[in-house]
Amino acid sequence: MKKVIFLDIDGVLNVITKDFDEYGAIFQEPFVSNLKTLIDQTGAQIVISSTWRHSGLKAMKEMWQKRGLAGEVIDITPDLAEIQDNGLWLGVVRGDEVKAWIDKNPVDRYVIIDDDKDFHETQMPFFVKTSGNYSHSGNVEGYGLTTQCTIKAVSILNDYCMELTDN
Repeated sequence: MKKVIFLDIDGVLNVITKDFDEYGAIFQEPFVSNLKTLIDQTGAQIVISSTWRHSGLKAMKEMWQKRGLAGEVIDITPDLAEIQDNGLWLGVVRGDEVKAWIDKNPVDRYVIIDDDKDFHETQMPFFVKTSGNYSHSGNVEGYGLTTQCTIKAVSILNDYCMELTDN
C-alpha cells in the first residue's frame, strides 16, 4: 500500500532558524523526531511540497541523507506557477500541485502537512495544519509538527487503510 506525505518545511520542521548548513536552515529537533515517529508508524514516503523543492529533487535527497532525516524523499511536487496562459501567470494554489502529482502518481493514501491551508476542499480531510497551534505542547510560536499534529497525520494515513481492509 503506497502512502505519501506531502511535506512543507518552513512552519513544519523549520520555524526559528538558529543554525545553517550547505542546504539552508537546520530543522528543529522535536519536529524532526515527530516526523520520524510518523514515518515509523505509517511507512509513508515523502514528497516535498515546500518551496525548498526549487533546489531540486537531487538536493532534497542529499540533504535528507546527510542530515540523517527519517523517511525517503521520493519526489517533489511540480511548480505549476510557472505555467503561462497568453503571457499571464495562472492562479495556482499548492493544492493544485498536490493534485497534479497524485494524478501522475496514484497513491492509496496521503496526508498533507503544511502551515498554510491553500488546498482544495476535497483535500482538507487529509490536511494537517501546523500553524496557529498555540494550545499544542512543544509548538514554537504556534508552529511546527507537534505531537498532536503527528497523531492526526498517523491517523489519516493508517485509519483509512484499515477501512480499505474492512471492505
